[in-house]
Amino acid sequence: MSGVLCVGVAVYDQIFALGQFPARPTKIFANDFSACVGGPAANGSITVARQGGRATLWARVGGDMQGDRIVAELAGNGVDASRVRRVAGARSGTSAVGVTPDGERMLWVFADPALDADAAWLPLNDVARHDAVLADVRWPAASRAVLAAARQAGVPSVLDADLTSDPQALADLVPLATHVLFSEPALAQAVGDLPAEQGLRAVFGRGGHAVVGVTRGEQGCAWVDAEGYHEEPGVKVRVLDTLAAGDVFHGAYALALAQGRDARECARYANLVAAAKCARWGGGASIPTVAELEAFAHHHRAEGACKEYS
Repeated sequence: MSGVLCVGVAVYDQIFALGQFPARPTKIFANDFSACVGGPAANGSITVARQGGRATLWARVGGDMQGDRIVAELAGNGVDASRVRRVAGARSGTSAVGVTPDGERMLWVFADPALDADAAWLPLNDVARHDAVLADVRWPAASRAVLAAARQAGVPSVLDADLTSDPQALADLVPLATHVLFSEPALAQAVGDLPAEQGLRAVFGRGGHAVVGVTRGEQGCAWVDAEGYHEEPGVKVRVLDTLAAGDVFHGAYALALAQGRDARECARYANLVAAAKCARWGGGASIPTVAELEAFAHHHRAEGACKEYS
């Protein structure tokens, strides 16, 4: 069983199904509600576990009720959460998320400054025991340490290169990962006003990467490697909820990388898992299992909407 070490943030999402986003301050009555663990690294680890991989998460949560829920749900999904640190006196990260019928979302996010950012307690010697690493940008000190340890150990690594309030944190992390996968806004933040292909080539040209790519929602993804520029189209689905889609893509990509798949296979598989998630409502709670992905893939192959992924 291939193992992926995920490092970064774990929060608790409270998700409200809305008819539409408000144009002004008002009271809105939701059509549905769900609550579950969330955050890029946490959702990535759940994706790995639900897709049959061995998932480990290194993260921090508060010593509060939300922290209890986060750890319990991670363990319930098969994630090794034994290294999720409980910080006494701090509150766990929390998000309120509004989702409209077209699958778009709006987030209100709280991150407690008292949630200690120190990463000195991480068992970095354990990094070499994993087949791949996935790091997000929400806990930069830990991601820097783990990505550097993975480089030293020869373990392939994926950086979920998303927007951050500290652009320098993203800039510091990009050189450390073997596989850098930007969101479109983060790529623009990193390279300025360049077309995607030129931006990817610029980052790849700095050296040290096997793949530099960008996720493009329903349009799939694009990347640059030693062979040049490539694109992989997305899987067309009726989108119900895009919350956690990028997290799921990165988790699936890291698992495929851990299994030894090439860049095209990693991208195709990650597109499919993310699309299956978007076809269901509920944020991270709708991350597909192996059986659910097989059923989804079979249906969409029959419709000619996706390619074989394995």
